[in-house]
Amino acid sequence: MCVLIHEKRKIFMIKSLLLLVLLSLTSLSWAFEPFVVSDIRLDGANRISHGTIFTYLPIEKGDRVTKRNIKRSIKSLFRTGYFSDVKLFREDGDVLVVKLVERPAIASIEIDGNKAIKTEELLKGLRNIGLIEGEVFDKLQLERVQNELTKQYFSRGKYNVVVDAKIKKLDRNRVKVNIDIVEGKAAKIKHIKIVGNTVFTDEELIDTFESDKTNFLSWYSSDDKYSKEKLNGDLEKLKSYYMDRGYVDFNVESVQVSISPDKNDIYITANINEGDIYTFGDMKVTGEMVLPKETFEGLIVSEKGKTFARNLTEASAERMKIILGNLGYAFAKITPVPETHKDTHVVDVVYYVDPGKRVYVRNVNFHGNINTKDEVLRREMRQFEGGWYSKSLVERSKIRLQQKPYFEEVTIETPKVPGTDDQVDVEVTVKERNSGQFQFSVGFSQVSGINTSISVSLQNLLGTGNTLSFAVNNSAFFKRLNVFYENPFYSDEGVTRGFSMDYSTANFGEANIARFSSSNGGLGMHMSFPISEYDRIFTSFAYQRRNIQAFLGSTASLIFNDLCDLGGYAYTTQPALPSGISWDGVACAPEAIETTPPDDPSGIRPGELIPFQVRRAFTFYTAEARWSRDSRNRFFNPTRGSFYRLGAEFTLPGSTALFYKFNARANKLFPLSKNITLSLTGELGFGDGYSKTKKLPFFENFFAGGTQSSIRGYRDNTLGPKSTVLGDDLSGDLPLTSRPGDPVGGSLKTVGSVELVFPTPFAKVGNSARLALFWDFGNVFNGYNDFEAREFRHSVGLALKWQAPVGPIIINFARPFNHDKLDDTETIQFAFGNTF
Repeated sequence: MCVLIHEKRKIFMIKSLLLLVLLSLTSLSWAFEPFVVSDIRLDGANRISHGTIFTYLPIEKGDRVTKRNIKRSIKSLFRTGYFSDVKLFREDGDVLVVKLVERPAIASIEIDGNKAIKTEELLKGLRNIGLIEGEVFDKLQLERVQNELTKQYFSRGKYNVVVDAKIKKLDRNRVKVNIDIVEGKAAKIKHIKIVGNTVFTDEELIDTFESDKTNFLSWYSSDDKYSKEKLNGDLEKLKSYYMDRGYVDFNVESVQVSISPDKNDIYITANINEGDIYTFGDMKVTGEMVLPKETFEGLIVSEKGKTFARNLTEASAERMKIILGNLGYAFAKITPVPETHKDTHVVDVVYYVDPGKRVYVRNVNFHGNINTKDEVLRREMRQFEGGWYSKSLVERSKIRLQQKPYFEEVTIETPKVPGTDDQVDVEVTVKERNSGQFQFSVGFSQVSGINTSISVSLQNLLGTGNTLSFAVNNSAFFKRLNVFYENPFYSDEGVTRGFSMDYSTANFGEANIARFSSSNGGLGMHMSFPISEYDRIFTSFAYQRRNIQAFLGSTASLIFNDLCDLGGYAYTTQPALPSGISWDGVACAPEAIETTPPDDPSGIRPGELIPFQVRRAFTFYTAEARWSRDSRNRFFNPTRGSFYRLGAEFTLPGSTALFYKFNARANKLFPLSKNITLSLTGELGFGDGYSKTKKLPFFENFFAGGTQSSIRGYRDNTLGPKSTVLGDDLSGDLPLTSRPGDPVGGSLKTVGSVELVFPTPFAKVGNSARLALFWDFGNVFNGYNDFEAREFRHSVGLALKWQAPVGPIIINFARPFNHDKLDDTETIQFAFGNTF
């Protein structure tokens, strides 16, 4: 007993001694005699302003100092968090001295090792706990830093994360905070179980989730990576799934998330109560009726007696809101309120309409257009200043801007004008593309081999929206010089006018087309006229001079006779034809060895002759007219909308040959989800001769097959009719081979394509790259009398389209089918570097 009392006294003495030491260290001035403060002096305040300190100090000049207000002063200054030590004492009579030791300031915060979470997001979390550059640093914050960052990583499923926070002292009472993060691997979902479901299977419900257990596509979708936010979103989707099918009383009773001991596997169990199914009852509209009540009631998409669906009530409310928004009620509120009758399992819905004030647009402001003039953007706007606000006009304005090739991104906001409740400003922000390019490039395609090009292209000339381009292209079979200019707003009404000049030479035998060569030169002018918000009429007129020469040998007599029918001349400078070669079947075969006749309209000199050939020079006056309708949502890789084109091209009287060509194309885009689009495309082309020209000239034929055509998996320009073999080619320009014949094209083209388009897994957010699963079908025929659907060629595969900085890159992996032995097929096709 005595020992126990002795120990208690000893403990009491130790505590008393510690208390005395503490009081002496903090200078609580127990020995102070009360006095009236004549002055206050601050010592150690270097960074914190004196005004701030005096704000927190409860003692002022002239106050009487006591033990009590000394304690209050010390506590008040400590509570600010600015100081690590505070002492108050009396000096020089009645002067109160406040001696302070400031906490260091945070000079910088550096985070290393973070990949799954951006630095900006981590810093935002640190700001929430008071760790901010320039603010006062507290050592206790280090532990809070580790807890906060660990919590952020736990919410992303990274339970193996290690966060190490350290400080480095700097001069002038500053510190640098270094945070090293080892993220570790994210825990993966191994099992998802739903308990309590009797109507729908686990598979049906989990299919609506963004989360899923590990599967063979998880490397791409990352759906097996757990995060708290993603799980909460999935539970909301689960509730919506039931609510959209009539289960109004559905509820998630509880959710258990467990983790394996090694912190690598996650197991999720959701306990639900489905409840009973309900049907729609009465549906009413009430509130401030700025439109006839019947108009609102006609926008309700649900029907009485049908199974209740929450998404239908939301769709009905959205339709009402859109109608009001288009009439200027920018801040209209439509609130559907369900009234549930549990005894009859019926839900009545009342839609409360609050249109608010009608709003008009004060200003339309543009941001981000560094190179593009405001007037270029303003002429695309369909929402005008001073007019009533219209949601549909704002959306249409956005789409029109997105369709311009010199804008990468377009966002439009409509904030209220401060101090008013009936005005908004339309704030348009654009991100410009590099519209001016000077480029020298080398590329390769399977059609033309190595391509070289020099191009100067200005799609937004001096910020006016006009286009000026100059290009020189060179490849194994094709050489071209092109100059093009277009003013899309030649008039205020949106009339487009443009001019073009073109010269090219081509040896089509090198391009897998029938063996003839061509040189062309021409001038053209075009104009287009808007006839509606989506429709335009395009017209053009062009003069063209063309020289054609075909070679005897492997080239078909078909080509020779076509050229003969068009007034061609056959030539030879050889005294005798080699074995196996003859002029039999050639309509304009020479009767004897000859040189160029004097009346040859082609003007070819004898020294230019190639043995065994037919030549013809043509002059064409060409007119074209076409209609197009474009409602796609953007220029590059659109995801919704449609494009239709119907046109006719024909040569005018006075041309060497008279012919016409019709072409129709349609493309419809169906957005299946936010990132997946179904694209349907069809194209039909037909041509023929008229007057004295019996048929479509062979050099105007349609071709199909190839990297960029509608039937991938076949070599470029190889589908359709082929020539017959006459023998080995003796022109000197082509290999001495004999093969089943060259493709010559046809006057009828029918092709189609079905594509499922989705983003590439490696691309950043943007529209520059897309993958597509495709099915192509179609063929080329000699005419509509030769059309047979069973002759269609088909292919399926995967395509990559990337608008890369060096130019467009196209790669196709295709599997052709329904082809015959004469078709030239390819499994992999690609083209890149052809930037103009």
